[in-house]
Amino acid sequence: MDIAMLSTMITPDMFQNVNDMLQLAIACCDRPPKAIAADIGYSVDSIYSALKGSRSIPVKARQKLSQVNFIAAAAVAMEATGFKRLFGYQKVDRHVQSMIIRLKRQDKEISGVLNELPEMLLDKNSYEDLTADEVNQITIIACRLVDRANGTINLVMELETRYKLGLTGYLQGKEKAACVGAQTTFTGKTNSIN
Repeated sequence: MDIAMLSTMITPDMFQNVNDMLQLAIACCDRPPKAIAADIGYSVDSIYSALKGSRSIPVKARQKLSQVNFIAAAAVAMEATGFKRLFGYQKVDRHVQSMIIRLKRQDKEISGVLNELPEMLLDKNSYEDLTADEVNQITIIACRLVDRANGTINLVMELETRYKLGLTGYLQGKEKAACVGAQTTFTGKTNSIN
């Protein structure tokens, strides 16, 4: 099966431009671009130029812009790496329950083929050790893993945007989020992770 065909079958449509994601990030943060520009130490013109797509995000502003919200961080990562399939914002029903169901479906699809991977790779240390069919199967599995990772990133984006969980600082390793200190199980009991 062709990888391009596989990708369009299982991957939802996404924003393809960094400026579209930046516009969304600014719209979701409840602060005007002028205030954001002042916070990150860049001119309003440089922010508006990045929002329009007429210039890239200033390199020195990327880390500070990533602190605005998780959507801005994903836009910065997408621009820096070019990995649209990994960091792209999905144009799907953004209702949290819908995103969770979509992610569960991806988990179910990938878990079966992922279980076969260790046996397929047994005693195979390089590309030369693989048959053409094995290379194709491994590539399809890897593409599905990327799509699944994008689904996870999008769910975290939505949870952070909707519920203001403070995960941006946690993702940057600057602060501990509430989830690090204690873990609540499905039974409602709280267990210490330390």
